[in-house]
Amino acid sequence: MKILCIALFASLLAAPLQSQQGRLCKGNPDLVGQCFKVHGRVRIVNGTGMVIWRIGTDRILGVEDEEIIPDNLSKALFRYDKEWGSDVYGDFEVCPFTKSKPEEMQMVCVESASHLVVKKPVASPTHGN
Repeated sequence: MKILCIALFASLLAAPLQSQQGRLCKGNPDLVGQCFKVHGRVRIVNGTGMVIWRIGTDRILGVEDEEIIPDNLSKALFRYDKEWGSDVYGDFEVCPFTKSKPEEMQMVCVESASHLVVKKPVASPTHGN
């Protein structure tokens, strides 16, 4: 009985760790470089998913794992539109999964988001608002 209790206790401790494995941003073993900060706009794009436009540039960053974005960004993004999301402007710390190359979207994860400003989506015939 004692062994069964110890085994059960050990499996309960391991469960939260297993559910978080592979869901890291900063510290993820698949990163190819240092995390960096950008000022930009996050948006959900049909066919691409979540992207960050680096304001002042023509660079777009693709968010590789949308499920591990910070809670405050998730709440801001889906504040007005639960399906497509809103435009969210702010400062983001991102970590690269791919190297930056001209004419290619760099893939990143979002470690943190601050100074968020949410812009309500504009109604359009294809957007449904």
